[in-house]
Amino acid sequence: MSTRDKQTVNVIHALLRDRFPKAFPKDYDQIKPLKTGIHADLVRHLPEIDATLLRRALANHTARDGYLLALIHHRGNHRYDLQGNVAGAVTPEERAAALQRLDASTQRGQAKAERVRTHKAREEKRKKQREIERKNREAKAARKAEYERVQRESAARKAALAAQGIVLETRGERKRRLIREAAERAARRARAAPAALPSRPETPHPQNPASQPPDLRPTPNAEPPQVAVTFRKRRRVVPPDKNSD
Repeated sequence: MSTRDKQTVNVIHALLRDRFPKAFPKDYDQIKPLKTGIHADLVRHLPEIDATLLRRALANHTARDGYLLALIHHRGNHRYDLQGNVAGAVTPEERAAALQRLDASTQRGQAKAERVRTHKAREEKRKKQREIERKNREAKAARKAEYERVQRESAARKAALAAQGIVLETRGERKRRLIREAAERAARRARAAPAALPSRPETPHPQNPASQPPDLRPTPNAEPPQVAVTFRKRRRVVPPDKNSD
């Protein structure tokens, strides 16, 4: 159903409440079960309105939770016509069907409420995220403005010093200058050093003992050579015991 048709159905429903207040009360708690086949009565009393639109308006009324509650809990189990007169009764089967429809409507309402809560929570989260992004943009713009201000002040100071004949160098320029000066000093020291050094006698390699001359110097506190001595164990003779006889 389009938006225009919904608006038309709402207008017809309002007309039914004005023309038949006992069958279509404005008070939600006063809704009563309608007689079976009341659509034909509406078509007969309102011939100037399209029958399809009347059926839609009637369905809009009978699908409300208040009408389903009236089918389930209304006293006397009566049905009523357009003038509010008793015209039939609500059967147990119709009451059970109304209860099922009410449960389904309640579940749809709860699901809709959950979707609404989820949507609100998501929108609140998005709102906070947008607020954070806005603050970040403002902070970034402030940092950029501060950087540009510092750059302008620095350029103004350099221009004032340049007008006085003073040239400033950046940190990178100073580092390159110091490296260049250190290289020049090293080159000057290399040019000032003697061209050749006197040759030194070749020293034999310490790992080659054959090339080294014998050491004839006396070794202090040297121990005399040890002489091997052989010891023989003497046999001991034990005399016999006289008391043993």
